[in-house]
Amino acid sequence: MYTRKLEEKISHIVSKGKASFGSFSEVSPRLDIKGMRSPYAGVPLPAFISNLRIKSRIFYTFSFDENIGMVDFFDFKAFGLTEVIVWDKKTGKKCVYHNIMPPRRRFVPTNTADGSCTCFRKSRFTRIHWKNNHQKFRVDISLKGDKVRPNLFAKIRSSEITSSMMFVAPAPTSSRCTASWFSTMKITGRMDTHDSTLSNAQEMTGLACQSLSRAYYKFHTNQTWALGIGNLKGKDVIFHMLHSNLDAADENNYNHNELIIDGETTLLPPVVITTPFGISKTWVIQDTENMVDLTFTPLSLQSRTLNIIIMRTEYSSIYGTFDGVLLDKNGEKLVLKNFPGLVYKNRIRTL
Repeated sequence: MYTRKLEEKISHIVSKGKASFGSFSEVSPRLDIKGMRSPYAGVPLPAFISNLRIKSRIFYTFSFDENIGMVDFFDFKAFGLTEVIVWDKKTGKKCVYHNIMPPRRRFVPTNTADGSCTCFRKSRFTRIHWKNNHQKFRVDISLKGDKVRPNLFAKIRSSEITSSMMFVAPAPTSSRCTASWFSTMKITGRMDTHDSTLSNAQEMTGLACQSLSRAYYKFHTNQTWALGIGNLKGKDVIFHMLHSNLDAADENNYNHNELIIDGETTLLPPVVITTPFGISKTWVIQDTENMVDLTFTPLSLQSRTLNIIIMRTEYSSIYGTFDGVLLDKNGEKLVLKNFPGLVYKNRIRTL
């Protein structure tokens, strides 16, 4: 059966121009990948030029009994993007809120002990805040609606952190790297479309996960995430898989894929995510180790293309259900049927 070594916590991801690659049981104090020596074709560019190629993202996914949603922050250096999407699990109806954030020193912080990422626009106020030393995560949302979408107010708090890991991988060679911090948690929260104080909103319980990632991007970058989150036969199940052209050349030893069942982590092998019938039809997710054999059926799709001077991005956020089989580290089969989750596919061209 596939195995991958789990390393102890490290103090710095990059030291003396080289990264420490691996899967780590705890996150470093700072998720910072600056300082790689000649990361592009061995050409000794000034550090500030190489650092401009580093892009950052926070992706927070939450799931309650009736709703599933995502909060996404993307740091393009010159500007930032934020997106909030909430789906109704039964009907597939979605509410989508976008915003472009003007330049600032840093959109996504590197501090993993205590940090926050915020969109300050009054009609699109969104904040993700964490205090990892105190095992606390929270999300605050205050979004103004219009003719096609309602107002949305939400407060989500972590009640228990069930796992927290860091992955550092070549991208795709050892001269560049990607780093991600992935946390899963039990949550409580309130959501309402009318009252910003949430005083009459019912308190709900559910699951959530947060991914904070940084990478040296190529001029053309393609990425696909598959994320399942929910309860299966009394067990809390979250899995996360990534397939991109930034994947390490040695994917078996370095990737970002994992399965968490009631806080127990299974490191998964590299996967291939394909859309043989198009993104609106059935997706196929498989590995070569017989640990992952899934299909994803889209129920609601949100696509967008954005052109801003030196950058073009095309992305699709899709809510749907997973069917198939996953194998945990003990060899036990996890059979999924209509298991809720999201798939995110994006293509970025940037200088």
